[in-house]
Amino acid sequence: MPSRGHKGLLHPTREQAQSIQKSLIVVAITALLALLPLTPFASQPAAGNRNGAGPKSPTLILVDAGEVKAHIALSDAHAFSGQRVGVTVNFDIAPGWHIYGKPLPEEYTPTTVTFDGDLLSGQKLDFPKPTPVKFELLGETLPVYQGRFKAVGDILLREKLMPGEHRLSGTLSFQECNDNLCKMPQQLRFEMPLWIKSPLPAAPG
Repeated sequence: MPSRGHKGLLHPTREQAQSIQKSLIVVAITALLALLPLTPFASQPAAGNRNGAGPKSPTLILVDAGEVKAHIALSDAHAFSGQRVGVTVNFDIAPGWHIYGKPLPEEYTPTTVTFDGDLLSGQKLDFPKPTPVKFELLGETLPVYQGRFKAVGDILLREKLMPGEHRLSGTLSFQECNDNLCKMPQQLRFEMPLWIKSPLPAAPG
């Protein structure tokens, strides 16, 4: 309840004073907002690069098969026709599982990453040396990969590719096994963006 001060004037309590103060702040903010022009919020466009190569794009994709994951990366998502581009594939195999390397008997599927040839004139991917493991139940010693490992190589782009955005596709092949069973061989498709730059103008003669 308000208290009486000098000359019979009513003074608000502390709670009432705080409430009045908050109300004045809200009124002031509302008045300021009313004076501001209404400007739509625009998203920032993706940054482009010179030579009309188009917006930048991630150079890394994930192929996720549960116990087997592969992160496939290009060294550059923007390149010229005829350029060589680096490729890195980081594998992550779940504990207790393995996939196969080479050389391998025909009834098994080795681990490979193969790019489609429509944009390429060549490709190479070097895997680390697999670990030979003896499987008592099979009576065989087979080359396997476990845990984390990396394959490194490159692709060579074709000459006279059309400038602009392209999709670089490929296939990850492997067969995953543990100590008790082997799953069916898998061939997983993937694709990643690749922008071909416009050719540089010829130097004046």
